[in-house]
Amino acid sequence: MSHLLEKAAARGDLAALERLLDAGANLEWQHKGTGRSALLAATIAGHPAAVSLLLERGANIHQRCTALGYNALTWAAYNGDLTMARLLLEHGAELDPASPELQRTALMTAAQAGHGPMVSLLLAAGADPHRLDFQQRNAWSLAEEKAHAAVMQLLQQAGSQAPPASVEPAVLPWPEPLADEASDADPVAQVRAYTLALAAWEQRGNSLGHEALDAGFWAEPQQLIERFCTQRPRAYARASYGYPSTYSPADELLACAQLKPAQAEVLIRDPAARALCYEHRFLLKRIAGQWRIDSVKRRLAGTQKWANAIL
Repeated sequence: MSHLLEKAAARGDLAALERLLDAGANLEWQHKGTGRSALLAATIAGHPAAVSLLLERGANIHQRCTALGYNALTWAAYNGDLTMARLLLEHGAELDPASPELQRTALMTAAQAGHGPMVSLLLAAGADPHRLDFQQRNAWSLAEEKAHAAVMQLLQQAGSQAPPASVEPAVLPWPEPLADEASDADPVAQVRAYTLALAAWEQRGNSLGHEALDAGFWAEPQQLIERFCTQRPRAYARASYGYPSTYSPADELLACAQLKPAQAEVLIRDPAARALCYEHRFLLKRIAGQWRIDSVKRRLAGTQKWANAIL
C-alpha cells in the first residue's frame, strides 16, 4: 500500500493520498531504486497541493533520495520551481544541507541550472554562497561552467567569487613499458598493461562501429581477464564499450601500496581534463610469484564511496 502513496503523490492525486494515509500508508516509504518518498515524488512532479497535504500529515521535509542525495528543496531548486521552494521554506526546509556524495546544496543546484529567480530567492532566504562541492567548486563556479552570466552576477553581489584553486594529488610516473610477460612481476606494471589493453579494445570498437564487430572482438575482454587477472568466478562479464573509454593512456598513477606480502593496491585516476573524473582502485594478488588483478572499485574523484566495477 505504501508504494501506492508515492505513485499518488507523483500524480498529485489528493483524494488517493488522503485515502491511503487514512488507511495507514507509511509516509516515509521510499522507492527501492530511487529512494523517493511521497514528498519527494510530489516535489519533483511539481504538485504543491500534494506537498502541502503530505507536510500537514507529518512527512519528513529533510528526507533525501538515494540516487543523487537531494532533499525536497534541492529538487525544487533543480527544477526552478519557485512556488514549491517558497512552500518548503515556509515549512522549515533547511537551506544549506549538502547531498552526501556530491556535496551539492540547493543554491549550487539552482546556479548550475541557471535558474536566476531561484538563486535570488535562496540568497534572500540566507543560503550560503561560499559552500564547496566534492570538486571544490562553489555556486559561482558551477554557474560559470555553464556560462550563466546573470546568475554569476547575482552571486557576485552576494559576495561570492571563484573559489581558491584546489590542491591536486601528487601524480607518480608510470613505469617504462615492459615485455608482455614481464609485467607479472610488478603490480603497477600489471595494472598499466591491463588498462592500456582494455582501452585499445574499447577505442577499436568506437572507431569500427557496432555493425563491424565480430565474435573475435567480443571474446577479447575474457582473454584479457585470463591474461591479467585472477581466475575466480565473476558475476558480470564485460559486454560493452563506450566513449570515453573506461581507461586511457593519459590515466594518472596516484599510489601503490603493498598491503600484505601477496596483496597490493594500485590507485589510478582518469585524465584530469575529463568533466567527470573517476578514480579506480585495483586490488592485486600474487599467485605463484605473479601479480594478478583480483578486483577493481571506482568512485568520482573527490567523493568517498567506492563502488564495485566490472573488470
